[in-house]
Amino acid sequence: MVSVEIPVWRLRNGQKVAGTAHVQVLSSIANDVKEIFTEIYNGPEQFPIESVGGYNWRSNGLGSNHSSGTAIDINPDANPQIDVDSTTVLVGNKWEPGVNPYSIGRDSDVVKAFGKHGWNWGAGFSRADMMHFDY
Repeated sequence: MVSVEIPVWRLRNGQKVAGTAHVQVLSSIANDVKEIFTEIYNGPEQFPIESVGGYNWRSNGLGSNHSSGTAIDINPDANPQIDVDSTTVLVGNKWEPGVNPYSIGRDSDVVKAFGKHGWNWGAGFSRADMMHFDY
């Protein structure tokens, strides 16, 4: 695993300001991750990132892309994981693209950048996971 420094936009008093964040991922995909976040940063949307997470060991015995360092979660409070009934929020809060600047829209620079690099977005999972991208 390696820590990758990525460029991000942050919201401060309603204004977007340039910053950096760090995300821990599998070393073989580090350059890809840097490219993805650079594309998001340079995109016309200037999508703001409040929180980003990658590698996270899970000891529950279930396979997880986070345990292998090949998954990234972005702004979990604004991009929830929703149970199969499509109404029960398991993680996060309300998903409001176009209203909440931290919510990832279906046609956003974030989705486009990850998709261009062959990553999957968790929005299509049986438990929709709007924050989640995996390789």
